[in-house]
Formats: sequence, C-alpha cells, structure tokens
Amino acid sequence: MKLEDIKYDFPNMPENMRQMIEQEVERQLAKPDISSRNRKTIRHIPKRRLAVAVAAATLALGTTVCAGVLYGLKNNRVGNYAYETKQERQDGVQDGAVASADSEHYVKVQASYLPDGMVQTEEGKYNYRDGRGGVTIGCYYMDTGDTSFEKLSYNVTDKEEVKVNGRDGVYLKTAMDAYNQSLYVTYPEEHLVLEMLVSSDVSKEEAMKIAQGVTVTPTEETAGDDVMLCYNWSRYLEAEKENALAEESGDTMDLSFSAKLLEKAKSVGTDMNMEHNGLTKLPGLTARVTDVQVADNRSILPEGMLDADAATAFDENGDLKSSTLSYVKAGDGVNTVDRVVKTEKSENKLIYVTVEYTNTGKETLTDIMYNGAIRLLETQGDRTKEWRRELEKPAAGDEWDYVVEEGLMLTAEVGAYDVHGGERGNNYIDALKPGETVTIHEAFVVPADRQGEMYLNLDNTGNTKNALENGWMVDIRK
Repeated sequence: MKLEDIKYDFPNMPENMRQMIEQEVERQLAKPDISSRNRKTIRHIPKRRLAVAVAAATLALGTTVCAGVLYGLKNNRVGNYAYETKQERQDGVQDGAVASADSEHYVKVQASYLPDGMVQTEEGKYNYRDGRGGVTIGCYYMDTGDTSFEKLSYNVTDKEEVKVNGRDGVYLKTAMDAYNQSLYVTYPEEHLVLEMLVSSDVSKEEAMKIAQGVTVTPTEETAGDDVMLCYNWSRYLEAEKENALAEESGDTMDLSFSAKLLEKAKSVGTDMNMEHNGLTKLPGLTARVTDVQVADNRSILPEGMLDADAATAFDENGDLKSSTLSYVKAGDGVNTVDRVVKTEKSENKLIYVTVEYTNTGKETLTDIMYNGAIRLLETQGDRTKEWRRELEKPAAGDEWDYVVEEGLMLTAEVGAYDVHGGERGNNYIDALKPGETVTIHEAFVVPADRQGEMYLNLDNTGNTKNALENGWMVDIRK
C-alpha cells in the first residue's frame, strides 16, 4: 500500500530523495511499495495550518472492549467545523498492554463488495474502470499504546457515528478535497485503526456498503494482492511534531537558484555519465535522451504503459483531459470552511520521452534504478525557480489563498514507464551487459502553457540543483 496515498508526509526530506531511499531499501528487503502515487488534487496548505496538515480527519467512536479494558473515545466539537478526538480508558480501570513497537505490521485487507464498475487496482485501492475516483484503504498501528490515539480535524461539514460489522466507527465529510469522505473503524484487539478515504464521486451509501464488506486480518506475509503495511502511529506523531516546528519557525520552501546553473543542462542526444547517480556505484553506465514528443492523445503510448491512475488523465477517446483549477479562500477550519471563489480550465500536453541506458563498462550491471521527472524552470533576471502550481501565490487584491488542481496526472517521478524490474517490478533495469543498451519510454503531463520551461531530471534523488551540477538534467523545452 502506498502510504502517502493516505496523506501521511515525512517532514524535512525532499520527496524524491525519500523515494530513492525507500525504493533501494524495498528492493533489498522485498517490501511492498510505500512511495507516493500521482494525486488528483494538488493543494497548497496555508502556513498557519501547516501544523495540522497531517491531521486531516477525526475519529468519533463509542466504548470498546479490548483485552479486558474499557476504552472510550472522547469527541469534542471545536467551533463549527473542527473536532478533537482522544481515546481514553474509563475511570476505575487500568490501561491494557502497550502494543508492540516493532517496525513493521502487515495486514490482509479484502473487500467482498464493490460498486458496479469499480475494480481493485492494487492492495487496498479500488477505482472505477472509467477513470473516476474510488476508495483507498489504509491503517494505523498503535505502537505507542491504544490510548495515545488523538486527532484534530478541520473543515468537517458532515459527521455521523456508525456501526461497521458491529464495530464503532465514524463517517466524515470535509470541504474541498477530491477524496473528501473518510470512514474510520477501530480494531483495538489488534491495536489497529482502519481508515477508508473515499472520492467525491462515490456516494455515502456505497461507501458504507464497501466498508461492511471489508475484512482485516493481521498476517506474517509481507507481499500480496491484499497485503499492506500499516502506518505506525509513532511516525504520525513525529510528522505532526515536525510540521509544528516548521510552522513555528516560519520555514518556507525555496526552490530558486542562480540562472547560470541552467548552462549546465544537457541537450537531447548528449551522453551523460550516470556512474554515481544512485546509492551504489555503477561503473560505465551512461544515459542519453534520444527523443521528446508532444501529443494530445494516448495513442502515442505503448499498449499497457498506463496504470489505472494514469489512465484517468484521458477521456474515452484517448484524448488528454484538461484540468480544473479551483481558487480557494481559506477558512480557519474551525468557525469557517474553505470556499471556492472562482474556477477555470487549464489545458495540458502529454510529453513522451525516450531514454537509452548503456553499459560502457566491462562488468554486467544489475538492479539499476532509474528515474525521470519533468521540472518546469522559470527564469526571472539572474534567478531561476521551479514552478509548481501548489506554490502559486495570489497577487495583491486577489480573493483566493491557494489553488486546487483536479485532473492533472502523470506528474510524479516516473509516473508511467515501460521497463520494469527489481523485486517489485518497478523502475529498475534487472541487468545490463557490457555494450548493451536498454531503451526506456516515460510519459508525463504538463500544463500546455509551460512547455517552454521543461527540463527532464534524471537524477535519482530528484534534486534539481544536484541534477544540473552533475550533468543529469536535459533541456527538452518546446
């Protein structure tokens, strides 16, 4: 299960560096994939709410019996749209045993009911075949003790306490997000809290029917169609603490650098030395971007290149969809909710890239991780910065605070590719003999009006400055 799918961020580490480290560790240990997926919604969180960005949902449960101890979850309303929930033991009883703090806890999650047209796309994830949204299931493991569960939720517009197969749970609906419905169910005997995130195009009734058909079973297995790794509550607390520190210090993301660095970008057709582009040395490995094509229809792509997520970027005729931009005025999440002040369409382009990896050395290279990411580099004067929609800021007089973009897919690193290898069949070349070349195709989507700022980053850390300084960035502007 890809844990970032369910909105859990690891602070103070670049996303792409984290992805590289995760992939290397997972390849060696054969773990399930916990890298980030492409999201339908790209959202800028106002800084004053950064500290609670990871606390996007609440839990309101009744009294539960677990290991002979009665637990009650106290749910307090804060203002009009915020809720604080804390799991507490009942008066007169003692806490039960603290859950094991082992690093990994796997469960097998199976859904016996899905609405018509919805299919399982990976472990814990279910989407409609026609490209609409669906349901993503994950879980918390309470490795710090069951009574440490506490969450604060903002922008809640609808809440209902429910029963799911006799278990206490809560249904929540929040403002603005594409996946704006949540369902939480407690499994205290296993020290688990199950989370189900539901897209706006799935009805509440269908969401409840799906939940009633879900079974959760702890397992020793670490891989499989229904096996997922639970998210340790201690990691959630660490992320919350780091976010609070970032809020207190006023740290902001600076993606700018000297424009002179762009002079180091390579041209299409130029060989690049990739020997040190990874956690392990790969003597003799080179890469060359041989072709870059721009299209409006998926017909340019090889059959089977797109997974269920990526396919949602196209309509029934294979044409690339436009994005919907919602300009949002942020509420405080307590007494006021976020509201859309205007919407507009943004046209996109499909970028199809061909990269050749060649072994010019004398030894066979194995388990070669590769990456690709388009960076949109905007130059103003002597400074260049990475342009990202979620970092857009309003001009003087604008009523909005942040932009939500729905429909833009294939934007993440190696979002779609056609060479699969490694333990999990992802972005690895299994083996490359001396003198051998492997050709890789990758696909991305960018805003149509940003084609003149496109650069392809082949650095395995994803760091733009590092890629330019080491000669792993390619100028693909159109």
